[in-house]
Order: sequence, then structure tokens, then C-alpha cells
Amino acid sequence: MAKILLVDDEDALRLILGRQLQRSGYEVTLADDGMSALEFLERESFDVVVSDMKMPRLDGMGLLEHSVRIAPNTEFIILTGHGSLESALEAFKTGLVFDYLLKPLEDISQLDFVVGRAVERHQLREENGRLVSELKSQISHLEETKKQLAYLAERDGLTGLHNHISIHHRLQEIIKSSDEKVVSIMMIDMDSFKLINDTYGHLLGDHVLRHVARALTSASSEYDVLGRCGGDEFMVILPDQNAQMAANSAQKVKQYLSDNPFPAPDGSLLPLALCFGIADTLTAGRAPETLVYAADSALYDGKHRGGDHVTLHLTRSSDPEATDLSKFDVLDGLVTTIDHKDHYTKKHSEDVTKYALKISRSLGLSTDTLNAVRVAGLLHDIGKIGVPDYILRKPGKLTAGEYEVMKGHVTLSGLIIHGLPRMNDILDAVANHHERWDGRGYPNGLAGEQIPVLGRIMAIADAFSAMTTSRPYRAAMAFEAALIEIENGANSQFDPDLAAVFVKEMRAGVGGSDDIYLRAA
Repeated sequence: MAKILLVDDEDALRLILGRQLQRSGYEVTLADDGMSALEFLERESFDVVVSDMKMPRLDGMGLLEHSVRIAPNTEFIILTGHGSLESALEAFKTGLVFDYLLKPLEDISQLDFVVGRAVERHQLREENGRLVSELKSQISHLEETKKQLAYLAERDGLTGLHNHISIHHRLQEIIKSSDEKVVSIMMIDMDSFKLINDTYGHLLGDHVLRHVARALTSASSEYDVLGRCGGDEFMVILPDQNAQMAANSAQKVKQYLSDNPFPAPDGSLLPLALCFGIADTLTAGRAPETLVYAADSALYDGKHRGGDHVTLHLTRSSDPEATDLSKFDVLDGLVTTIDHKDHYTKKHSEDVTKYALKISRSLGLSTDTLNAVRVAGLLHDIGKIGVPDYILRKPGKLTAGEYEVMKGHVTLSGLIIHGLPRMNDILDAVANHHERWDGRGYPNGLAGEQIPVLGRIMAIADAFSAMTTSRPYRAAMAFEAALIEIENGANSQFDPDLAAVFVKEMRAGVGGSDDIYLRAA
């Protein structure tokens, strides 16, 4: 029920108008002058104030001024005689008055009509205010939710550290903004984590990972960025610190774990051993991918020496004549590293090299090009070193998101092999082995002869190897069935001429020696 405050110093008129409004269904409060009305307004809220202009103690204009301050959402209607019409109109022009009525009222139903419209507007304004308030609250809630989702999207759900994607993104940002200052990273892997899971169960294994995360946090400065990159793998970015300084941080982590062994359910204290691989931009360069791979190589050196090591990546030689050899040494380490991540990838790369050489020899390509094919075949999937283990080793079909991550290995492979001898030939093969003759491949959607010939050769070799190698989620295809698939893919997936050459060579069993070596390039 709408509440009306009726203010008039004429007793009879006040009573008549009050009864009329009550008959119309309103809750009516009567006041004999502005001061009395003001007391009511300060105590309770009203939808509409109907006030005379001329009153003792406080007139209508004075009441209007106070009403705007005390009850700004209350609608105000003026009652005025002809003698004070001019002042009523002036009040109306302020925009603070909803309407005015002239006394004496020719028809008392005029009061119902004007008050009814005022009540309706008041209710609409109240509803609008409520909706606006709700909307603001919802927007605020959505903004907060958005912030939380953005935070969670960057965080590992178990440890609260940055997740795999986020930590690599932060590494790019930090190097880009570091203004040539040194940046180092630590790649960290737990020793015997599988044994802990097998002995005590994965639930306790999760608690162990949180314990390690606390150890990393305890030894880090406010500027360091910590992330969990895989099951038991972590990365720490240390801005403005070289590798030796990072090694000191690694020792602090080891000391924390020594001082705080993990309590097992049976009451025993589990010593937790970590292996650290450390690299900085002074020795590995400022490309984020190269920095990660250098630290990864150092990490696996430490793992091969029995684990529980802090290993620093250092440049091998300053002799210009040793540059190419050093590059191949690093790539040898990367091939070994990818084999540790996924044994299929190394075997697959060796087969791809063998098949690509069959095509290349049949085409009469030069010895230098054959050597480039050898290197490209072995390294064409080296970018998978940057693919998370849970995707690389997934025993089933990848989701759309996982497939997009997997596709990125082509770009990473190209970035890794920059600087090799005959780089252009090797890049042609590596960067284009997932392009298709019909233009529906990746990463650049090249078509036909836009695709370098070595890329077209590698695409056939890669597809045939993938079809004829068993994986956990499917059996290998028979050679002849796979050759038929290559024939069926001619003119769509594969260069038709090269596909015909490959099928002919494979069926004839011709191809010469396919010994694979890396240093021959």
C-alpha cells in the first residue's frame, strides 16, 4: 500500500482530502504545517508528499528543500491557490516537483489522478533503483568471478603455483621486459616420486607435491615466479639473477627439505630429493625456448648422474671452429631428452629419417641435401620437448585444446634448430612437415608447390611412420595398407608425384643404406 503524507494548514480541507485518498486505497498521514511534516519525513518514508504552499512555521518551498535532502526519492505534489500560483510554478520549474493542483479543486477526483501517477512513478523509480543496484551487484560479482577465473586459469589446482602455460608465458614476459638484464631459470624434478605414489598412494603424493611447493616458496624472493610444469616437475624464474645465484636458491630449497622431512602416515619421515637444472641468459641466450631447453638438458644430466644434483648449464667452448660441433652436442642432448619424455618419438623420428631418405635418393638429391634430410628427420619432432607429458603420453584421442598444444610442436621445432648448418634446408623440412597439398595443414596452411619440397617429402615419411607404428591406443597398420593410404592421400594430403615415388620405392624395397647419423651434417 502506497504511503501519502498530506500537508495543509486548513483543517477541513486536510480531512476531506485525507479521506478521499484513504478511500482510494492509500495509507495517509496528515500534517498541519511544514514543521510537522518534516518530523514525519525524518521518522518514516513516504511515496508521495502532497503539500500546500502557504503554511505557518515552514511553507511548501521550505518543506520541498528539506524533503529533497531527507527523502530524495519521494514524489512532491504542490497544492496552491490562484494567489500563489506564480511561486508554485517557479517551484515546478526546479524539476523537483512532480505536479501541482490548484485550490479549490473543481473535482476531487483530480487528486486521485495526480497522486496515482505520482505513486506509479515513485514505484517505477524504486524498482529501477532496485534493478540498478542488483545489476551493479551482479556486475561486481561477475568482475570478481572473472578475476578469480583468470587467477585459477593461470594456477595449478594442487599447489597454487603457476601452471604449465602460465609459467612459460611469464618467462616470455620477464625476458622481454628485463631490459637485457640477466634472467635465470631452474627446472626441477623430484627423485623417486613414482615410488612414493606406488608405496603410499596418489593422495599422499599430492601432499608431497604441496610440501615441495612450500619448500620452493620458502627459498624464493618476492620477484621470483614459481610454476608446476608437470606431474613432479617445477620451474622457477629468477629475474636479475645469474645461474650461480640460482644455484644458491636451489641449495636453500634442499636445506629446507633436509630440515623439514615429509611425515609419512606410518610416522616415518620421508627425505625428499630434488634434481635441479639451471640455465641463465648469459650462457643460453635470451630466447625463452632455448633457455628452457638448456635448463632441461642440465636437469637430465643431473638425473643421469643419479639425481639429487644441482647442475648448471655452461657454454662448452669459445672456439669458433667448435661452434657447429657444440650445436650438435646440444641437439644430441635434446634428442635424448625427448626420448626420456616419450620413447615413441625417438623411434618415430628414426623411421621418418629412413623413409625420407628413400624418397630423397630416388629424386637424386645432393649429398649435402641428404645430410640435411638426416638431421631434419631426427629433429622434426624435437619441439615435442615443450609439450606437457600428460598430452604427449595420453593413451587416447586428444581433446581439441590438447591438439592445439600438440600442433605447437612444429613452431617450437623450428625455433630450436635455428643456427644449424644448412639451416634453410632443415627448416624447410621441419617447419612444413604438417602442411598438406590441399592447403588444409598447419601451421601456415600452405598448398601445392608453396610447400618446400623437403617439407613435402617429410610429410609423407612422417605419415607412413605414424601409421605403421603401434601406440597404446591403436595397433600399427600393415605396410601395404599404409601404402594404400598414402596413394589415397595423393592430391589431397600429399604431393602426388612424391607419393608415387615413395610407394614405388617401398614396394620395390629399393633405397640404399639408411644409416642415421647426426654429426654428418
